[in-house]
Amino acid sequence: MSIYNKGSKQHLKVWKDNFGPIPKDDEGRSYEIHHIDGNHNNNDINNLKLVSIQEHYNIHYVQGDLSACLIMSKRMLISPNEKSELAKQANAKRIKDGTFHFLKRPDGSSLGKEVQIKRVQNGTHHLLGGKIQHDRVKNGTHHLLGGEIQTNTQLKLLSEGKHISQQMIKCCHCDKTFNKGNFLRWHGDNCKLK
Repeated sequence: MSIYNKGSKQHLKVWKDNFGPIPKDDEGRSYEIHHIDGNHNNNDINNLKLVSIQEHYNIHYVQGDLSACLIMSKRMLISPNEKSELAKQANAKRIKDGTFHFLKRPDGSSLGKEVQIKRVQNGTHHLLGGKIQHDRVKNGTHHLLGGEIQTNTQLKLLSEGKHISQQMIKCCHCDKTFNKGNFLRWHGDNCKLK
């Protein structure tokens, strides 16, 4: 699972209830809460550790969780070449592990979609953490649930320019522009620079 249970902020609440506000580093970035045992549902205070983003990156790098490192690298001062190499290594690992979403079976069907659907069904998909994603799964409109209706709906929205990924919003806290999905998840009221 990704280092982030994206919609859940329970670990932040537990930390703040026990230790107060989460500090920021010299660059204005909030320190992060690391789940020591890797279980993002275990928000026991003894399983949480306050770390800088660099320390968090280093922990996951040593563990070989390069996908998590790639996510964190977007908020760090890492050169584009380093990010590219990290992405290359992360994808190579996913291919080796058989979890890369573009892998195909001998009959040409996509292994990735099946893996993603299975992750949605068993509750381990990284996008299921947020309320928006939970609601979409509950009402059957999440695109990873498969089915012709969901696929056609997404394609129609894309062709009309109304898909959530095509709606751009500027964050008043960090002054950057994001598609609506990323904005709702990471910016506005959730912006780390708030």
